[in-house]
Amino acid sequence: MMSIFTGRHSRAQAIVCAQVILCVLLTARALASEPGLSLEQTRTYALQSDPALVSQRQLEQAFRQDSAASRYWPNPKIALNAQNFPTDSWSFEQEPMTQIQLGISQMLPRGDSLDWQAKKQSLMAGLSHETQSLRMRELRRDVSLLWLEAARAQAAEQLTAEHLQHLQQQAAVLNRRYRNASGLNGSSGPQQQDLLRVELETQRIRERLLNLQQQYQAARQRLNEWLPPALASAPLQLNDEPLFQPSLAFATAMADDQTLAAILMQHPLWAQTDNRIASAAADIELARQEDKAQWGIQASYGYRGEDAMGHDRADFVSLGVSVDLPLFNGERNQRKVAASVRRREAEQTRQQLLLRQLFSAVRNDWAQYQLQQQRLEFYDQTLLPQINRQLQAVKNSYGQDRDDYNDVIRAVMERLNGDIERLNLLREWHKTAIRLEFYAPGFSSELPPVSAAQRQE
Repeated sequence: MMSIFTGRHSRAQAIVCAQVILCVLLTARALASEPGLSLEQTRTYALQSDPALVSQRQLEQAFRQDSAASRYWPNPKIALNAQNFPTDSWSFEQEPMTQIQLGISQMLPRGDSLDWQAKKQSLMAGLSHETQSLRMRELRRDVSLLWLEAARAQAAEQLTAEHLQHLQQQAAVLNRRYRNASGLNGSSGPQQQDLLRVELETQRIRERLLNLQQQYQAARQRLNEWLPPALASAPLQLNDEPLFQPSLAFATAMADDQTLAAILMQHPLWAQTDNRIASAAADIELARQEDKAQWGIQASYGYRGEDAMGHDRADFVSLGVSVDLPLFNGERNQRKVAASVRRREAEQTRQQLLLRQLFSAVRNDWAQYQLQQQRLEFYDQTLLPQINRQLQAVKNSYGQDRDDYNDVIRAVMERLNGDIERLNLLREWHKTAIRLEFYAPGFSSELPPVSAAQRQE
């Protein structure tokens, strides 16, 4: 049987509905804690399925094989010659100088060129290894940011969907009361503007929900690039947000340029520049080896047959040494050395620029991290409690006929907006922590998760 609510009974029922909406807002985060795909699982899948890492590992192995191969001398040459055969008879015994000659020759490398070539290939292998380390850091950072964006959109979508559902229920209740109260003279039931305001807020929330769904789908599709097909629709484990907080050692290092520089010099980007500088130095030494003489040794054995009288003839043995004359490569080699020196200086200049960029980036993120942390504390300690007090005051005032229902709806919407803004700020705070982890992963400590009770305070 349908009940007819009028006067204060109508307002009391409206307060009850507003309390239901508030309970939904407070418990939405707890609903998001269902088991799902955690951030660490996503990172693991991404690292296991990244083709770029596989390619760099193969390149590193190739360079190490080249380094080992570079230490070997060039192959010796063997020659078999038939020498001094007479053209009138082509007889092997007719002339004393006729012989079958077997020779071998070996060219020696210039100076220490083989060692420097092997060292350069080893440096290239080290550069590929550092590229792998950099790729792993970048992948962990980028996948974490995608995960955070999708998780934030999913949490906001769940929060908004629950709020929309109960607001629609509230609109249906108000419509029934309005129809019932309109037939009673002197009743103080809901007014038509209350119905219009509830309907307008419902449509606005529908539009916000569609926008959040669009954001979630966009972030999730990019995230699914790194996941197995079976996990393409797995829910995100929202209670496993990135729990990284810069340690005290990192915070202390921010005030000391030398300590911070020592931390940043452990970054793969810095190691890459070190490898490039060392590789350019190897090119200098290789160019200098061109000034060294290249020696060669030869040995041959000449077999001769018997003479026309049947007497044996002595065989011949020949030994020789050869060396090239650096008559035309003096200026050319000097220019090669000068070019290699300039390349090394260019890499050193890039390294100085890189350190400056790393300093700027990490200090900017550190400042943002601190400010975002302060804003979160402000939300939790000041703003959200004040919004709650305002909501409670409006509900009490409405129950005493001092405010209309629009004020209740407005206060409830402010609470929803406050929760979503805090969720957005929490996402940005964790994003900044992830970027700091990219620069100094060894200086991060775990941040204890925030409980649902703490978030509701």
